[in-house]
Amino acid sequence: MTTENENKSLLEQYKELSRNSLVRVQYSCCGNSTDVDEPEYIPIVPENLVLSTNVTYRSANEEDVEAILKLLKTNSLPISDLSIGHRIFLVAAAESEVIGCVAVEIYGKHGLLRSLAVNSNFRSKGIGNNLVAEAEKWAIDNGIKFLYLLTTTAAKFFAKIVSWKETDRMTVPNEVAQSTEFASICPSSATCMLKELH
Repeated sequence: MTTENENKSLLEQYKELSRNSLVRVQYSCCGNSTDVDEPEYIPIVPENLVLSTNVTYRSANEEDVEAILKLLKTNSLPISDLSIGHRIFLVAAAESEVIGCVAVEIYGKHGLLRSLAVNSNFRSKGIGNNLVAEAEKWAIDNGIKFLYLLTTTAAKFFAKIVSWKETDRMTVPNEVAQSTEFASICPSSATCMLKELH
């Protein structure tokens, strides 16, 4: 006659023993077990975790103005001259939230890339690169042959993007040089960069 214990597998017996023991047992993925204290709190979703989401790129509209201004202020980018001049804003949106922006100011066949900003929770996901690419495509589609920019912090970022190169500020066309970015807002120490569009 077989006993009840003989009918149970060794693993079942071990589990039953652990349930009746004062020691908590945790099984690892390789089948080993370790003593473990029961945690008082388990964080389910970290507060700063941003789950993967679908990002779309489009021209900005009137409803985006507040979000664009907030992005620019948060990233310490100039807004004082945005009420003058001719420019187009493009935005990156995750669902209904604007999470990035960039602008192209228009000076005939020349353009000035400016106001590139991405929400800090969405950085390191290629959104800045995509915004620049969208701005370049828009510029090409609208007859702009050369894009310029000034930056005090992002020269290395732009240097990694194909064909953006540092250029002497003195070689910038007069109409671009007279823009508020060049004439008064950006310091003389800012890096000037150029991309010839094809």
